[in-house]
Amino acid sequence: MKETHKTRKLLALLACAAAGSTHAAVEFETPGGWKLGTDGWIIVQAHRQNGDDAGTTGFRMTSGTTPSLFAFTVTSPAIDGITYSSRVGLYINSQSGEGNFRNAGNVGNTGSKSLDPREMWAKASASWGEIVIGKSYGIYQAEPVLADASVLAGGLTGYDVVNTTNALAATFNAGYMYTNFNAGLRYNSPKTVPLSFSVALYDPSQIRNTFTGAGADQTNSPRVEGGVYYNDQLGSAKFKLYGDFTWQTARHCTVAGGGACVQDDVHTRGISAGTTVDVGPLNFHLSGFKADGLGSVLMQDVDALDAAGRERRSRGGFAQLVWHATDALSLRASYGRTRIDDTASTPGHLAQSRIGGAYYAVNPHVTVYAELARSTFSLNPVFGRPTNTRYATLGGRFVW
Repeated sequence: MKETHKTRKLLALLACAAAGSTHAAVEFETPGGWKLGTDGWIIVQAHRQNGDDAGTTGFRMTSGTTPSLFAFTVTSPAIDGITYSSRVGLYINSQSGEGNFRNAGNVGNTGSKSLDPREMWAKASASWGEIVIGKSYGIYQAEPVLADASVLAGGLTGYDVVNTTNALAATFNAGYMYTNFNAGLRYNSPKTVPLSFSVALYDPSQIRNTFTGAGADQTNSPRVEGGVYYNDQLGSAKFKLYGDFTWQTARHCTVAGGGACVQDDVHTRGISAGTTVDVGPLNFHLSGFKADGLGSVLMQDVDALDAAGRERRSRGGFAQLVWHATDALSLRASYGRTRIDDTASTPGHLAQSRIGGAYYAVNPHVTVYAELARSTFSLNPVFGRPTNTRYATLGGRFVW
């Protein structure tokens, strides 16, 4: 089906960006064989958010879950059997203010923190695989992010506090955590056989809790991530199985006020696994994760530790079904849940999200979409109480 092909092409573009690869749609080539390509997308959407109080209710027009993108890739001709390439990806929010949070529309705030160079890498490719250096998408939990139909559409983009910086994202979708863009060194094995793997060393992160003030800020070694992937076909069904992990340490853990944590060294570790299956007009994704010291939203940065500096345990799962109903129309339903456990000093919570969406491809480059979503927290860390928020989104994107 034509729409199935378009959707897979878009997902391929995202997957290539994630793996430090290229998928340029507009290319120029020199007589010497050098290529300059550009790809990207422009996304604008309107979303209405209805919560259980004024702080979780509002209207915004933004880029949505993912900022718009302008990317440029330079590729060399083969040199002694090796092809070299480099890429810069500039992610730009269409809304005024700081990222997805503040809607201050005056001139002084229009460009504030809105340009994000998430991709800046160089790559060497040959029959033995790929080596990528620089800033690119991480390995751990990249698969559910790229599988989520909201990655270039609506999602829970209003957040739980619509018009201030004091916001907690309910993640793109509960059930997974957002993968980091980090500087690092990555190896991707050849994909000429069904079984492949990736391994990387990344710039480490502080490990902290922005709500309680506890955090470890001294990093003495890189973060390690890796993944194993199996792609195959069984009859008319195409499927992918994967598993990945992350591990890191940090020292000098202090609590709010500067006192010492219960331990000076903290560790983060996580595993995740899942599958994606394509059968005729249906696409199904199922994944899950388990982690210590990673938190429940953005890995390591938001709620990874409790108030005393202990690593918090979290786990989650995400399921999505996409039906390509016609050549142009896709329908989607998904459910995700993330639980972070209680500790002696910090209560945990259960976050859940449900999203239904319709996506219509006007042509190979233009898509319009509508989504309805609901996010619930058994205890929202921002408000210190349960929250129940509903979202309605209308938007469009242009991809090249």
